[in-house]
Amino acid sequence: MAGLLHDLRYALRLLSRSPGFTTVAVLILALGIGANTAVFSVMNAALLRYLPVPYPQQLVYLQKTSSPAAATDTGNPHYTFSEASFEQLRTQHQVFSDVIAFVPLAIGKVPVRFGREPEEASVDMVSGNFFTGLAVRSQRGETFTLEDETARRPFAVLSYDYWTKRFGRDPSVIGQVIYIKSAPFTITGIATRHFVGVEPDGKPTDLWIPLQSSAELKPWGRSPQDTETLHASPNWWFLMLIGRLQKGMTWQRAVNLLTPAFQRAAYQGVGQLPSGERLPRLYFSATGGIQKLRENYENPLTILTGMVALVLLIACINVAMLLIARNAAREREFCLRVALGAGRSRLFRRLLSESLVLVAAGAFLAWLFASWATSALAAWSGLSLDVAADRTVLFFMPLIMLIVALALGLAPLRNATRRPTALALNASANTLRLNKQKFRTGQAMVAWQVALCLVLLTGAGLLLQTLHNLENVNLGFDASHLLVFDVAAPQTLGDKSERSHFFESLTDDLRALPGVESATVMANRIGSGWSNNANVLVDGVSPLGNRGAIVRWNSVGPDFCHVLGIPMPLGRDFTDRDAATQTGTAIINETFAQRYLLGRDPIGHQITIAKGQLFTIIGVAADSKYTGVRERTVPMAYFPYTQTSVGGTMTFVLRTHTDPLGLLPEIRRAAVGVEPDLTLLQPMTQQAQIEQSFSKERLFAHLATFFGLLAILLVATGLYGTVSYRVTHRTAEIGVRMTLGAQRSQISWMVLMESLMISLVGLFIGLPLAFGGALMLRSKLFGVGPMDPITFVSSFLGIALVILLASYLPARRAAKVDPMVALRHE
Repeated sequence: MAGLLHDLRYALRLLSRSPGFTTVAVLILALGIGANTAVFSVMNAALLRYLPVPYPQQLVYLQKTSSPAAATDTGNPHYTFSEASFEQLRTQHQVFSDVIAFVPLAIGKVPVRFGREPEEASVDMVSGNFFTGLAVRSQRGETFTLEDETARRPFAVLSYDYWTKRFGRDPSVIGQVIYIKSAPFTITGIATRHFVGVEPDGKPTDLWIPLQSSAELKPWGRSPQDTETLHASPNWWFLMLIGRLQKGMTWQRAVNLLTPAFQRAAYQGVGQLPSGERLPRLYFSATGGIQKLRENYENPLTILTGMVALVLLIACINVAMLLIARNAAREREFCLRVALGAGRSRLFRRLLSESLVLVAAGAFLAWLFASWATSALAAWSGLSLDVAADRTVLFFMPLIMLIVALALGLAPLRNATRRPTALALNASANTLRLNKQKFRTGQAMVAWQVALCLVLLTGAGLLLQTLHNLENVNLGFDASHLLVFDVAAPQTLGDKSERSHFFESLTDDLRALPGVESATVMANRIGSGWSNNANVLVDGVSPLGNRGAIVRWNSVGPDFCHVLGIPMPLGRDFTDRDAATQTGTAIINETFAQRYLLGRDPIGHQITIAKGQLFTIIGVAADSKYTGVRERTVPMAYFPYTQTSVGGTMTFVLRTHTDPLGLLPEIRRAAVGVEPDLTLLQPMTQQAQIEQSFSKERLFAHLATFFGLLAILLVATGLYGTVSYRVTHRTAEIGVRMTLGAQRSQISWMVLMESLMISLVGLFIGLPLAFGGALMLRSKLFGVGPMDPITFVSSFLGIALVILLASYLPARRAAKVDPMVALRHE
């Protein structure tokens, strides 16, 4: 330890004598290590971190391959189970210590009121063992019991974050009443800090209530008039399940034990297994990481991690180049140490101590950079996750530091120990030969740096081009000045006609507001990803013969095409008269007309979807995006919402004369005037909703660009430092050349040509690597091919320009060397 401390003190003194070299090396390491730590922090939060509960490794999500053909699925089909399946599985104590049921009260948020002000919140209905099975304690008050589930008691538990945001951590809130979808619930407790629920999509939950059986509180936003109920519908698959395995129970053994009981329960109440139908199979997925985020982000984050690893590799090569160039001036020192008996291990310890000091200083700056970059990355991604560093991240960063320190310690070791000891007595005998050999090593390092940088830049260029194409895609409608928000009909409304009248009246009130040009409604919000799909008949027959013809459809209000600005080449838009009549009318898109009507005049033909209702085509609308901007054009049909099933929640679309968000206060006042508990759910502009559909692409395009620019900066910094250091140690050579008649322009060109030739080699090495990286990105691209020539040429020229600029300053300095001073240099 005494020797190590001596080496560290020596390293500090040595590095303090070269402030320029030390500053550049520390900054390069800070950028490389900090970028890696930031990306790993987000990957850890999104993909690696377990639920914040005791023994999270024992928890599994229960999933299934399919449901019985006679069953009705609501929600995520792979995650949903029937009540009979839940009751059967919760008795399998040899496998599970607990099986917990949970289900959202709506796909998004629901109206909640405490006092007079209505608002929106995410609410889950859960089984009575939800908190005890997860081993989640209450911060204050009490959680649920099995008796609360059985008795359907109107109790509510708040999340800690919601308690903080909405009530300012007021302890007196316990025992007070909060209204959820107009139903009163007594607040009994506050969940522990950091627990935000178990939703597979990672969205935090604000409130939990026991499973309810009232028609007004159906899960997944189902209307009170829908026939499915909690206990009376054995064919309804809607519950999501999470289980805690017994200690020592493996996944495979658990599935084998559970499968017979699950398959028996699957057909309770829905009849026998039909001939030819496959039995549903049970399987598990881990709660380590968030499942929906794993599906959406695992592959892109893996690619991003590869990109940032290249940044770290470039940073290490840079510092290694600087160390090798710097150690060229220490040949006499190394040879003397070897002559005096120092072995490879002793020299390695000395070099390792220097690299440890550099890496420690770089890590300090890297931590500051990573803290900022992690927060920025989470904000750009829109992840509602705690991305603060935990034990995994705190272990990762020292590991990266150790690997980098070892690499930097080993890099100059070979050259330091293979020199003849006679060099200690004859400092200039082999100087030229040694410089050439080191120069060849530096050449290879620079070439590989440039090659890796080209890979990063081409990937970033392709992702940027994809983002540009997504932002400028033709939507088929005018998204500007459109405001969208959801409204849930009051639970007191009875049948379909009452809900239709409510939405019609509210639409009329909103149309009359100052600043509102027009208004309409739709069942599924455009750009949300949700859609209705069904087989369609045209004039009573399938337009594709024996094959089923699929149509995507939406229930909409009057003036739908006019409000959204969708062109109509044929026919007319829906009117209030269509809403008032029971005669079915429909508008189709151009793809429907071309694919299913084969050039015939569409107006007057009849189409049929589920339940056999006939709709007469009254118009043809231009093709437009529906679920998202990446959507391929498919046959589409629109129906008046009054002529289909009127859901409990509808999306309102308002075209405004001014800023859409500026009208929200007036719209909220109008809504509360209709119903005290009425609130606007997820209000935003239609453009913002569309942009959400490619938020992932925006995130990774920005990050890839950031890392590409960071790689260029590192290459430029490393090349500048290496060339500058080499110019400094070639001062005597430059003096001789100038004394023998070399012009200043020739000296500049000599330095520039060396850098440019090496860089060209690196660019040609990097081309096949860049092609391979582009092919890996193929599935992420939109509107651009992986071999886009513009991207490759731009990246090629961009790197060449940066290299030229990085080499120009050392070349200029070399040209200004005074020959007399240079000759006295050595």
